[in-house]
Amino acid sequence: MTVHVAAQQVRDRKLTPLTLLERSLERIREVDPLLRAFVAINEDGVRDDAIELTREADAGRVRGPLHGVPIAVKDVIDVRGLPTRGGSAATESNAARADAPAVERLRAAGALIVGKVNTHEFAHGVTTPPTRNPWDPQRIPGGSSGGSAVAVASGQCLAALGSDTGGSIRVPAALCGVSGLRSLPRDIPVGGILPFSPRLDTCGPIARDALDLALMFEILSGTPCPIPGSAMGVRVGTVARAALGELDDEVGDAVEEAVHVLAAAGAGVVTADVPPFPAWSAPRAVYVLADFLDVHRNAGWYPQRLDRYGEELASYFANAERITPEARADAVRELEVLERRLRAGMADVDVLVLPTTPIAAPLVDDCVHRADDEGRAPIVGTLMRLCGPFSWCGLAAVTVPCGMTTDGLPIGVQIAGRDVSTVLNLAAAYQARTAHHLREPALLDIR
Repeated sequence: MTVHVAAQQVRDRKLTPLTLLERSLERIREVDPLLRAFVAINEDGVRDDAIELTREADAGRVRGPLHGVPIAVKDVIDVRGLPTRGGSAATESNAARADAPAVERLRAAGALIVGKVNTHEFAHGVTTPPTRNPWDPQRIPGGSSGGSAVAVASGQCLAALGSDTGGSIRVPAALCGVSGLRSLPRDIPVGGILPFSPRLDTCGPIARDALDLALMFEILSGTPCPIPGSAMGVRVGTVARAALGELDDEVGDAVEEAVHVLAAAGAGVVTADVPPFPAWSAPRAVYVLADFLDVHRNAGWYPQRLDRYGEELASYFANAERITPEARADAVRELEVLERRLRAGMADVDVLVLPTTPIAAPLVDDCVHRADDEGRAPIVGTLMRLCGPFSWCGLAAVTVPCGMTTDGLPIGVQIAGRDVSTVLNLAAAYQARTAHHLREPALLDIR
């Protein structure tokens, strides 16, 4: 069930908010012992909220377009009454006294905040341990908003809130077969969210389809998001495979087929001349690691609580300590050159269409967490390679499902452009002509 359908059924009194919540809680009890998406649920509190929302709906009063819709929140975002741990023992267990502004807006629209979901420690990583992928529990869900993507993909909630600094919404959404949006940095407030790299940090939704993303974006941003769902006349830029770096053939083929669908729907397609995506990885790692270290020093967490960080983050800090101001400045200059080249390559198109990740979800046992010579775990560099450049450039980007591998794993196509309505419109046009977003994982019977 999508957010749109559930909300309409509440308005039509075919479903109650309490019924929706109980279905969500039952699903959590059924599958989360295996998938481990949730880290905290205030079951009594959210049930009280659902009872009140049910009373209001019965009386003909609806708070907003999300009235009674169960939504999960990534554990870097404040939810009143629950701690914000950021997946780390380095934070405190005190409950947040107030909601983050983004959560406030969801509640004001009638959403039921079911609970907090797992994140890679301080949102710095792509495996989100111990959460598992619902399509294959031996595989990672992606990250850092892994819990958010898994909760939606496995039907534990209808949508989720995440954060995206270099791909942390798009990567897990792609690996888990759902849709995810990175908005422009100014679109959605990031107050009450643990920072990562302040210039790059954004907040956004994960849901089943582009229509749900547009609805949530309107609520989170407070601005209209018209999406007619038409590809007619949209100028689509594609990226030559050689410029993408190492790419799984099945991923490349699925994205090329998605472009054919858009062309058949009336989009004009050209190959854009953009810089090679692997060129961004090293300077981005320098910039982000330096920012991350500054954030943790300023918060008084590092090095005071070094023994409370996980091994992976400790290795990142060790690498960040070696970054000189000159090296950081050099990285910024290199990124600015790449940005000018990317923007020049996009000057004559409305969007770029390319894979979200170069590979489908890898096995947990194949993911190495130790930092390499460039200061990041190798799997981070691989999975973030095609997302990070758009974050640096402050562009909007959405990922939607576009196919499956022969191993039965989802593949995501990424649409990047200058604003949210443009990328969501093309995503909606694509989903109106395909059914990949309707697929659901056949979870093992674990009861």
